[in-house]
Amino acid sequence: MNVANRLVCVAVAVLLPSVASAQSVNFWLAAVPGNIQGCIAADPQFTREHTFTLKDGQAEITSPGGINTKLKMEKPNIYETDYQLGRLHLHVVADLSVTPRTLNVSEKNLGCKWTAKKE
Repeated sequence: MNVANRLVCVAVAVLLPSVASAQSVNFWLAAVPGNIQGCIAADPQFTREHTFTLKDGQAEITSPGGINTKLKMEKPNIYETDYQLGRLHLHVVADLSVTPRTLNVSEKNLGCKWTAKKE
């Protein structure tokens, strides 16, 4: 085996774990029935697609509504963060340990909640 072939083999061996470790899950959040008027006003930021990405042990949520934040693993396959979006103080939980996978967003002061299940 020549040097070029060995370098290709090493490069593939190094890249495969990082490619294999990337995981992406899309969720569509919906307001929980009974949210107060202040919560309903925030619906346009939440009732859209949110993408949970896990790559190389780093988790994040991104969305066109403005939630773009990193999450910490709290338990195996359960990721959480606290995030401020304007006046909203949000707690975000992505639970990949259950079937179907879930994403929950709750507002700490008003009690607003949005939830999604990945079917």
